[in-house]
Amino acid sequence: MNPLNDLKLLIVEHSGLAKDALHIYVALAVFITACLLFKWKAWEWKPVLLVLAVAVTGEIFDMRYNQLRENDPFVRSSLHDIWNTLLVPLIIFTAARYSHIFQRLTRDSGDQTEV
Repeated sequence: MNPLNDLKLLIVEHSGLAKDALHIYVALAVFITACLLFKWKAWEWKPVLLVLAVAVTGEIFDMRYNQLRENDPFVRSSLHDIWNTLLVPLIIFTAARYSHIFQRLTRDSGDQTEV
């Protein structure tokens, strides 16, 4: 058995989330935690690359498990999962980098500063 796959199935079973939704929540948790823990900004590539690394690592485990269990690594499914995992962090990254929605007003002067 694959402990990672068992954990995913347990979370899906008890949370009522679909596996695709689980990918999105994990991606957001990794992205936001990386920004907070390492003091990275959402407009930097580093948190997106970390989400990519986590997604690829998870899919390597899934492909290995699928190859052993089904004799097929389900590569297309894994590529879909990686894209699904990266989509929301990429949207946040793009919004932070190319818009002003992540700026806030300072209390003293009313000037905008980046968060």
